[in-house]
Amino acid sequence: MRLIYLIFIVLFVHSFLYSQTDKLAEFVDSQQAKLIYDEAKLEKVPNLNVFVIPPEYFEEDPSINGYVHPGSATTIQILEVEGYSYKDIEKGMTPDYIASQGYTYMGKQEFTTADNVPGIIYFVQFESNNIEYERCMFFTGNSKTIWVNVNYPVSMKKLLLPQIEAFLYSVTESANTNEINTIQR
Repeated sequence: MRLIYLIFIVLFVHSFLYSQTDKLAEFVDSQQAKLIYDEAKLEKVPNLNVFVIPPEYFEEDPSINGYVHPGSATTIQILEVEGYSYKDIEKGMTPDYIASQGYTYMGKQEFTTADNVPGIIYFVQFESNNIEYERCMFFTGNSKTIWVNVNYPVSMKKLLLPQIEAFLYSVTESANTNEINTIQR
């Protein structure tokens, strides 16, 4: 009888663990699917001629020309800089200049958007209300510079970075106007 009981317990534990593994894999797959670029999901940024795919759970905020995620204190602000190439801005973004603005320079990375427009991302850190933040400053564009600032708590970086990268990948100056999602939130 003990052997039957032991076999039952082993089968139960195995099926429970297998079930949990399946659920985790399904969850990861569903989250990854949300990060796949889909031009049909492009939306016009409030007050600008820039199009993006907003990250999930971020709310549109026209006062900053961007989006906020209230639960994580993360903001995305988008600006258009006419008359300057992002390459011109890049020349002035030295670690010394960044330090003179009160930020700690963390590094930079080249980045290309979905429509093959090159850009550069600068990572800086700062503190506000005793919370350490990181700012991702992304510069890209062809006919104008699109400047995207993403501020997020350092403690949330691992959770938010995939969404931020997917968002930056979607930044574009134009979109197929037949497919643009202009739903007002």
